[in-house]
Amino acid sequence: MKSMIFFILLSIAVHAQQTSRISGHVYDGETGSPLYSASILLKGKNTGGTTDAAGFFSFTAEMSEADTIVISFLGYQKKFIPFAQFKSGNPLSINLTRTLLSAQSIYVTAALGEKEQNPAVLEEISKQTIQENYSVQDVPEYLSTLPSVSFYSDNGGAVGYNYLSIRGFDQRRIAVSVNGIPQNDPEDHNVYWINFSDILSGTDLVVVQRGSGGGISGYPAIGGAVNLITASNSEKPFTYLRTGLGSYNTKKISFESSSGIFNKKSSLYVKLSQITSSGYRDKSFAKLNSYYLSYQQFDDNLVSQINIYGGILEDGLVYTGLPKFTVKDENLRRKNYSYWESDNSQFTWITERRAGEIENFSQPHYEILNEYQFSDNLKLNSALFLVTGNGFYDYDASWAPLSYFRVSSISGFPSSIDPDTIYSPNAIIRAMVENVQYGWIPRFSYKHEGGEFISGLELRKHSSLHWGSLRYGDNLPAGIPQEWKYYSYRGGKDIVNFFVYENYKLNDKLSLQGELQAAYHKYRIYEEQFVANNFSLDNLFLNGRFGVYYNFSEQNALYLTAARVSREPRLKEYYDAAESSGGAVPQFVQRTDGTYDWNEPLVKPETLHALDFGYRYRGQNFDGGINLYAMYFTDEIVKNGDLDRFGQPRTGNMKATEHLGAEVYGIYKPVKQINIIGNFTLSSDKITEGFRYADLSSGVQKIDLAGNRIAGFPGYLANAIVQYEQSGVFLQASARFSGKIYSDNYGDNLKNLLAVYPDLTSYNDNVNDEFFTLGLFASWSFKIFEDARESKVYVQANNVLNNLYSAYAVGGEFFPAAERNFFFGFEVGF
Repeated sequence: MKSMIFFILLSIAVHAQQTSRISGHVYDGETGSPLYSASILLKGKNTGGTTDAAGFFSFTAEMSEADTIVISFLGYQKKFIPFAQFKSGNPLSINLTRTLLSAQSIYVTAALGEKEQNPAVLEEISKQTIQENYSVQDVPEYLSTLPSVSFYSDNGGAVGYNYLSIRGFDQRRIAVSVNGIPQNDPEDHNVYWINFSDILSGTDLVVVQRGSGGGISGYPAIGGAVNLITASNSEKPFTYLRTGLGSYNTKKISFESSSGIFNKKSSLYVKLSQITSSGYRDKSFAKLNSYYLSYQQFDDNLVSQINIYGGILEDGLVYTGLPKFTVKDENLRRKNYSYWESDNSQFTWITERRAGEIENFSQPHYEILNEYQFSDNLKLNSALFLVTGNGFYDYDASWAPLSYFRVSSISGFPSSIDPDTIYSPNAIIRAMVENVQYGWIPRFSYKHEGGEFISGLELRKHSSLHWGSLRYGDNLPAGIPQEWKYYSYRGGKDIVNFFVYENYKLNDKLSLQGELQAAYHKYRIYEEQFVANNFSLDNLFLNGRFGVYYNFSEQNALYLTAARVSREPRLKEYYDAAESSGGAVPQFVQRTDGTYDWNEPLVKPETLHALDFGYRYRGQNFDGGINLYAMYFTDEIVKNGDLDRFGQPRTGNMKATEHLGAEVYGIYKPVKQINIIGNFTLSSDKITEGFRYADLSSGVQKIDLAGNRIAGFPGYLANAIVQYEQSGVFLQASARFSGKIYSDNYGDNLKNLLAVYPDLTSYNDNVNDEFFTLGLFASWSFKIFEDARESKVYVQANNVLNNLYSAYAVGGEFFPAAERNFFFGFEVGF
């Protein structure tokens, strides 16, 4: 009996540990290139092999059904494959994904995992896609083909100051990050894309989320979030030389190179670029120099990256729009005035923009990124960063009397002059800013049996120095110093955010996802030179989002998310210290003795409650979805319908508003070579309760805005794209439709209001008309020699039908888009 038991056990052992041969090919999952010298090992055993130059491997060993084969390659995520998948005897094709090293690779991993559950509100753009159809345009224009995304440009072209909107919410209310590090200005909340010239050519991945959130993305998002992951690593060395020439004297030249992996653990990357343009509108030139340096090191459980990048820019100011009657005029639409007045049919006064009205700015970024793998389930991502900025803005001051510059007896100037009546026809103001921001963002990720838990901190400190001077002017009284500063103050902001995130899979069909963020933000203005309005103000916000995802088949899924997000106004909305000489006062409760109660601001944070409900279908040839959203605000920060001195929209609270919308997205692939992509957004964005107090000749009037459309939100957006790719040829046609946009909050009632209050506005048309534009892109990729990287020639045509339209408007100022224009490019890869 014992002999029989021993024989049975021996037979089982022999059967379980049989000699088997496995084989396969290992490729880069994005490019399809074979990976040479990838490691193939039996998990827990010192048995395996490596791939050859073609990415092929084959080895024989004793293996059982319980064994797992581990495929790894430096700079790529490991892949674990059960032995059973090799039992067919045929070579297995294995694609590895490159490691996304960044402070937010945790966020990206979570977001892309979430994309499997609610793809209708998440978009990803891979490096391969960027390489196919990117030329010279700034990020907002490049993203404008995505659902619910729109953009406009100050100068009408693709280079310069461009502005991004998602669901109609401008970029101040979009959480933007690069490598997981927030890029929204801490004081102004804006994103200055002009400082990120040509960043897309060195970007590995772009993730765009539509809708609200507040946890992993760092800064609270209202309209959405955009995260760019810059170049990480390359297995092999490469070099690209790129050049291009286009309309409006637009030129691009760039150099990009990677060392590949050297010393079996290191990689070095560099990119230098210059983009110049005369601009579509007069005197709207741009000279944008950018650089990006990156070093990566791969140790056993630690991946480290040091990034230094930034830009040095010079551009001609073009922040004022034009009256609507110029939009259809081929000559007038290109004008660039410092100031103008009109009777809505012709100009009645103009101040020409001068060549000396320019901007210079430099903003380097320094990053140390680390990812430490404690175990297969636990890892830490860390980002230490420093951002500095220094530059000036020279603009016309012929409109300002000397009193605006505090040239009066109060400031020690001769009492014989009347500062309220003396003007300098050619005066120029220099507005100077110096910024320093540094911080640390650690994030822990733990994979458990049911899903993944993430927790982390965001610690940031920002400080700034702002001053304005009368740089020069004619007919000025004697005794005014050349660099007389009429305002000077320091600003600051401290940010401490703590967040947690959980993605929990209850079963194969049902998943739950939640994020929670506690955010402490503290503003400061101090060392104000003249009126000493020094204060600090802090806010504590609790933001969260919760989602339920149900996959009732491999092709079909439903999801529902709910979010609550609060965020504070800009620092300038509490107090515009740069305009104190022009009468700006702190927006705080004023006591009877004339002092301010700094704990009682008149402007309030906005609070959003939002719901998203969606369905998606994912089939073999079609992938699409629909998303419905409802967003309800208390004290929403909306545009008032006019611009400040620096060309930025003024904003204020609206007591109650609502945004309702539907987003439809689909991609159809009839054959391998063709993609047909479409998306459509329909929205209703209204004020449900709110007023504007207008200071008119008849006195202060309280104007009811309830029921009006909110300024800046298009009624609909649509994109249709057709792509064809075969044998190195890539063709793309893209059509974009945009509904009308109201330039203020008076909606359809403007004409009726003007009949009662003739001086309510200086314009009588507040509608930016709907428009349609068509773009074409064609390229041919080829190799100069067999082992070289692909080279490419391409041509891009924008606004092919030459429609004359304005892409955006604020109050009576409309921003015309460029007419038909072209860009030709050539790149050589080695």
